[in-house]
Amino acid sequence: MARVTGLSVLTAYGRGPDALWKGLTSATPAATPVTRFDTARHRAHHAATVPGTPDLFTELAHLIGESCDQAELSPADRAATPLVLALHAGPDTAALAVELAGSCGLREALTVHTAACAASNTAVAEASHLIAATDERRAVVAGASFVDASMFAAFDSAGIIAPSGVCRPFSAGRDGPVLGDGAAAVVLEHTGTAPPWAVVRGWGNTAEAHHVCRPHPEGRGPAAAVATALRRAGLTGDRIGYVNAHATATPAFDAGEAAAIVSALAPHGVRTPVSSTKALHGHCLEASGLVELAVCALAFRHGELPVNANHLGPDDDCPLDLVLDPGRAPQSRYALSLNSGFGGVCTALLLAMP
Repeated sequence: MARVTGLSVLTAYGRGPDALWKGLTSATPAATPVTRFDTARHRAHHAATVPGTPDLFTELAHLIGESCDQAELSPADRAATPLVLALHAGPDTAALAVELAGSCGLREALTVHTAACAASNTAVAEASHLIAATDERRAVVAGASFVDASMFAAFDSAGIIAPSGVCRPFSAGRDGPVLGDGAAAVVLEHTGTAPPWAVVRGWGNTAEAHHVCRPHPEGRGPAAAVATALRRAGLTGDRIGYVNAHATATPAFDAGEAAAIVSALAPHGVRTPVSSTKALHGHCLEASGLVELAVCALAFRHGELPVNANHLGPDDDCPLDLVLDPGRAPQSRYALSLNSGFGGVCTALLLAMP
């Protein structure tokens, strides 16, 4: 187990957990027309972005510093702590990761995870494993993704982004995600002096390799990841009080993930509260898992589950108990956070709330 003793986050709702929670409880999507670059040639024109053009490594340094301060880490603590990252890789990523760790006073940049939309959850899983199975006392996990012209064009040309500018997870009439800016950092510790936001009790990683960009229709990858996370935590499906789903509002991925939730948590999966907050803060790609870990921690801290926004009506392929109205309380102190990516990668985190 690994305790989350520091947590910092930046989304289109603003900087910090309070801004994120205020945005979630407003149930108003953060997406607006894109002004960062020209979208005139694209089908889609909306994204959930922060003002201006943020520098990824500058923002990560700020968030890492915030999370380490919150976890009450001394300079000596930081000098003994490795950094695990989740990023879209470029030719200079490794060198920049090393520089980032040094500028934050951390021991080293241990790993950079690039497993697309599952990158952050996989980074948290690796750090949790290090703390549970090695001599590491703690690790810092950070990830970021900011909407840029090249990534937007790639998703748009593939017909993935919602041309409507509205993300409708698990809903009838859904037509894809809306991309979003996101960055976050957490401190994971075996023990610590700061009160924890959450505890990572279990995790599961799979790579079903069914198709390069289509999931298995029965959701075999996510189902196996959830089963592994439950087994590692020593829990059964009836103990899960909330699922923060990956659900990007694409027809095939949502249907496959719904099948996975129903089967992996059977017979309770159809009665477990589910929502995808990508409908609100946008799809943050490599940062998704960390942003959504923050969402889960905030939901349990406030005793209220975030809604599955923009829902038009039920889809027979998604027979889930969706959180459609505000004010609904978690059913237990345990939550699952799921993230999947192209190529069939999937990581499930099982979180316990203090």
